[in-house]
Amino acid sequence: MITRFSVPDLHECTVNLANIAAHKIAPELVLTNAKVLSTYTDRIIDNKEIWIFKGRIVCIKDTGSAKKIFNKDNFLLYDINNCILAPGLIDPHMQIESSMMTGCAYAEACLLNGTPTNF
Repeated sequence: MITRFSVPDLHECTVNLANIAAHKIAPELVLTNAKVLSTYTDRIIDNKEIWIFKGRIVCIKDTGSAKKIFNKDNFLLYDINNCILAPGLIDPHMQIESSMMTGCAYAEACLLNGTPTNF
């Protein structure tokens, strides 16, 4: 289970992320048969898989790429059955004191509702 405390800092896993993206080592988790919402192009991209390492997205590839590239099942493969994956909202301005909550409680409520980042 991934929590806000279990994802390591980026500097601790950058080398592994780069090696996975370069196909040198396998990801820990592959979400396959996904539809990905591209907020940049305003469209849904079909038949993709998302490679994940230590709770971080490494890359998005065509469905079936991980099995072809790594030729073994040394990663967890999870079929999401054509569900749509969408990026979280980044809230550039917020007033935490108006919520009358602690920082951790506020962050947990935001994460559960699709806002992974607040400034």
